Amino acid sequence: MAAVFALAALGACTIADVTEAGGDDVLVVEAVLRTDRPEQRILLHRSVRGALSPGEPGAEVFVTGNGGARYRFEMVNSSQCITVDPLYANADSVDLQASCYRSLGSYGYWVNPDSVYDLTVVTTRGETARGRTHVPAPYAILQFPYRSRLRDGPRECTVPGNTPLPIVWTQSRGAYGYLAPLRITGLDRVAPDSISAPAELELTGLAVSSSDTTLVLPTDFGIFDRFSLDQRLLRYLRTGLPPGVRADVVIAAADRNYINGVRGGSFNPSGQVRISSVVGDGRGVFGSLVPLYLSFNLGQPNAQIACNA
Repeated sequence: MAAVFALAALGACTIADVTEAGGDDVLVVEAVLRTDRPEQRILLHRSVRGALSPGEPGAEVFVTGNGGARYRFEMVNSSQCITVDPLYANADSVDLQASCYRSLGSYGYWVNPDSVYDLTVVTTRGETARGRTHVPAPYAILQFPYRSRLRDGPRECTVPGNTPLPIVWTQSRGAYGYLAPLRITGLDRVAPDSISAPAELELTGLAVSSSDTTLVLPTDFGIFDRFSLDQRLLRYLRTGLPPGVRADVVIAAADRNYINGVRGGSFNPSGQVRISSVVGDGRGVFGSLVPLYLSFNLGQPNAQIACNA
């Protein structure tokens, strides 16, 4: 099953495909730690049986960090973890009843780059599932100011429109790839009348190895969207974003567990077989991301790059 979650600030993830013998009732764990947020969220559910994927309420969930510090999670309303894409809800009859667990707010920002974290889940049935993630190391975007946390103050650049814009960053040790969601706002105000442009458009870029540290905006974005969007719109954007729009970009260094968990189809950077990074009595993914945030306002083609720090 592949249900799409809408996460804040351009983040996204997918429920892992878990293949088991028919009729098996398996605990599925969806856990991705992020350095940009003080509260972390973990999703628990059972494997699909018939048309139902039940949740897993009442579990003991905690993560142990460097030095033995323990971070406890409490169950909250599932809407704090996921929203199901209406396209998925209309196309699939599976009733998803996942349970959402959130770390306590009193911990503050506790997920740090280049750190190792161990996950433990103990269910009321007596099952125990475990996982380990090594968060990718710190890295930096070279030519533009950026934010490493959602709550940091605004840092924006005005850049020339209708011009390809390279984004270059340093290598993150331990990363197995970089995901780059892009949100463009204001296209409906500037696109030609012959093109049906939305007010907000989301595209995704991907760098498939740790050493692949450059993406060109917008040329390298939209690799997963080329067959679902209006081709006239994609051709319109090929030579650069038009003046008058805003672009918000996230560059997210991803560990091996995350890359292995979300891959599928022809995207298999860590091998041909999807491997669970959760062991014991569960299956799923326990991964980590180090996101950095960029914001651009598109000016005229001859505009000089100007940023506020």
